[in-house]
Amino acid sequence: MVFVHHMWGSHKTTRRHQNLVNELGFNCVSFDLLFGSKYKKYPLHPLVRYLPFGVFQLWKMQLHQVLDQLEGTKILYSFSGPSLSSLWVASERKDVMKVICDGGPFEQIYSNTRNFFRHEVGLSQSWAQSMASFLGTAVWGLRPLKKLHKVLDHWPTHIPILSIRGNQDDIVDIDSIRNLFNQHPDLPLTVAELPEGKHLDGLKNFPTPYRNFVQEFLLKSGN
Repeated sequence: MVFVHHMWGSHKTTRRHQNLVNELGFNCVSFDLLFGSKYKKYPLHPLVRYLPFGVFQLWKMQLHQVLDQLEGTKILYSFSGPSLSSLWVASERKDVMKVICDGGPFEQIYSNTRNFFRHEVGLSQSWAQSMASFLGTAVWGLRPLKKLHKVLDHWPTHIPILSIRGNQDDIVDIDSIRNLFNQHPDLPLTVAELPEGKHLDGLKNFPTPYRNFVQEFLLKSGN
């Protein structure tokens, strides 16, 4: 299982989830996203030259490289915005069997990015939030949602998706996740909503239902 952490996380921030899947009998790998980890910088990484195409594209290429180094079939376990890149990658490979998306992907990228800078970064002034959100949205790349919807329109039906969401999420509006997936009713999609959950806090604050969602999805045979 390959973990794709949230923006400004790191390979360490998914440790609780890694322990969960280890207990369920899965091995796991984690790594730091280029320009998405708060701990490491990669100014000389060969993929940096693709940054002008946007970080979603950059993460897609990086994840392909990670998967290419691993033998056998894989499951992707991704968080928040980078889930978009994980879905892109899964649709292009033969070795990805399942995908878990926690807290993403989502529509309303600008407003959700604004929420990120307000709640996670701590920008309190409206003008600073607006400027950071404008620049942050530009960094995502050219029309990533259009590309994602095209991917989901032609999604490989043998790859099931688990979408985990917190109904009280104060960073990513839950309707922006619902609306994205609802446009593709034929997806092999399992939805798990935590009524009191916020952004990515499901396993920490609601361990029993969260574990049950993940366990049922991972251990289910067939798809």
